[in-house]
Amino acid sequence: MLAIKCHGLTKRYRPNTTWGDWIRWRFERDEVIALDGVDLAIEPGQLVGLAGPNGAGKSTLLRTIAGLLTPNSGIAEVCGQAVVGGPRMATVVGYAISDERSHFWRLSGQENLRFFATLHDFQGSARDERIAEVARIVDLEESLKRPVREYSTGMRQRLSLARALLGDPQVLLLDEPTRGLDPGGAQRFRDFASEVLVARMGKTVLYATHQVDEMKHFCPRVLLLDKGRVVADGPFDSLGDTFDMVFATKREGDHV
Repeated sequence: MLAIKCHGLTKRYRPNTTWGDWIRWRFERDEVIALDGVDLAIEPGQLVGLAGPNGAGKSTLLRTIAGLLTPNSGIAEVCGQAVVGGPRMATVVGYAISDERSHFWRLSGQENLRFFATLHDFQGSARDERIAEVARIVDLEESLKRPVREYSTGMRQRLSLARALLGDPQVLLLDEPTRGLDPGGAQRFRDFASEVLVARMGKTVLYATHQVDEMKHFCPRVLLLDKGRVVADGPFDSLGDTFDMVFATKREGDHV
């Protein structure tokens, strides 16, 4: 059974527009295609890099696999289950995003995790035990009672990972997890991902990154996404001219 399977996955957006542009879109149907028939298959226990320029569809793909977005067509499965939203997906897939808005800054790390654990139907002592366990895994035990606004970038990244681990999912989706970290902090996170999450815990990790070193030296397999399509798949050294061509092309636009 595959850890992640996507077939013909397509997601279209209405573009961000002015009122006049919206009226034009309403009649002309000029949509933004974020995912364009994505096919991929990832075996359990793999560490796979997801690369591509801004606007390639990386975040859209992760959010769709996590059940946060509904595709217009195609299928996405995690561990043999069709992807849907809701608490039960937390035991199958965890999504960690490096977004400063993903936590309540005035609350402590512990209060943040209690809130998200409750959303995943954890209650009472089982909730507190699970929070303590994920805090230990990501080495945040001594900082849980501090407000998140006092956390360093690396600590916030670890809190995002702790949140993703609450349901003990088999699949983890990591969206730019080393963004904003210094080189030493980034290397420690990569070591943790490969040595603890994958090697020790047996998780499947899909790891979105812009960093060439991460793709080249850290990810045994890289999926290269461009304009919503998988244009290359394999070890970094095998991507060759395709990688150079995709990243040499300058684009304007928002992240998708």
